Amino acid sequence: MKKTALIAAGVLLGGAISVTPVLAGEDDMSEVASKGGVGFIGLGAAYKPDYEGSDDYEGKIAPFGRYNWASGRYISLGGTHGSESAGRLKANILRKEGRDGIELGPVLQYRMKRDDDVDNKKVSKMKEIDAATEAGAFIGFISGNWSADLTYAADVSSEHDGSLMYFNGGYRIPVNDKFDMKLSAHMTWADDDYMDTYFGVSNSDSNRSGLKKYSASSGIKDAGVSVTGFYRFNQTWGVAGLLGYTRMLNDAEDSPLVDPVGDENQMKAVVAVTYTF
Repeated sequence: MKKTALIAAGVLLGGAISVTPVLAGEDDMSEVASKGGVGFIGLGAAYKPDYEGSDDYEGKIAPFGRYNWASGRYISLGGTHGSESAGRLKANILRKEGRDGIELGPVLQYRMKRDDDVDNKKVSKMKEIDAATEAGAFIGFISGNWSADLTYAADVSSEHDGSLMYFNGGYRIPVNDKFDMKLSAHMTWADDDYMDTYFGVSNSDSNRSGLKKYSASSGIKDAGVSVTGFYRFNQTWGVAGLLGYTRMLNDAEDSPLVDPVGDENQMKAVVAVTYTF
């Protein structure tokens, strides 16, 4: 069992590291699909904005997975909510009986770069933002079909030097032995450094792109809802899907990258095949 656990943890960590050219799936997909086995891995496709606040969409690969220990501890590979392009590796380090109880542990996030590959011609002329690595922690609580969690993550790669707080809540609907659903709501707060990096327009960026100069301040940058579904064909194979809507808010909504060249309404769809072991 120890060898299996180490292999599973290594696979998830390797997935997090190799997520550079792709997009990890949602935390909700990892949580919903984890029922009925020691662990699972999933791979599929995501369709979402090509940058945070964009009105152009693109397809990305979506890997995710989870390994559960008998103690209630687990390690999972998923993604952040909303319109962000970021993968998340997290681990619950607290023991608990059954599924209910408090969860607590470290979080490692990898945020994708924004470069001249985006479709919008003005945004593509702005200074490239390299990929960023963020570290932090989360605390969550599960009671019956209800769940809620709070996650903090800060840049440790000196790319945006900012920090974020994620607030998520959900209700799980076990339809039958083969099909589960989860309804979720999320909200994200970001500090000045993060907001100005991803939504601000400097003098040089304004000259290159033609967008007006803009400085973004801290605040709630978005809020949204999603629905996740998971269907088991048998004890090994299944299919998971997610539909999500996020509304950009405050200084994110008012950014020239969102208005007029982007869209404050952000959609996302993910579909994946899962293998349970």
